[in-house]
Amino acid sequence: MLDLKPYFDAVNAADAEVQKIAAKIDEHFRDGTEESKLEALALRPALDEAQDKHAEAVALYESMQKANRPNDVAKNFIPVSEAATEAVDNQPTEIKRADYDRMSLQDRAKFIRSGGTITD
Repeated sequence: MLDLKPYFDAVNAADAEVQKIAAKIDEHFRDGTEESKLEALALRPALDEAQDKHAEAVALYESMQKANRPNDVAKNFIPVSEAATEAVDNQPTEIKRADYDRMSLQDRAKFIRSGGTITD
């Protein structure tokens, strides 16, 4: 398993940089003067660059996360068998609910494990 912490830390650092620049823009813009609005607009390229770096960091983190996942195909594989399930110890494969309720817990477990089904 890969250690994803460095990639996650890079995402957080890139996000912090975006938030820092956005806060500066907000501060300048809220001053309300024309000069401060121009300063806010001048920071826009820096914000765009920081957002691009953040998007790249997120994409890398997601790629590494995907590469770190176990193989889902193998765990979902169920081999198909042509042979019918056989009753264990001459046990029926289907019984009524009332008969099932009368069984002991051990017999119930054995019945279910052997592939038995219950009908109402």
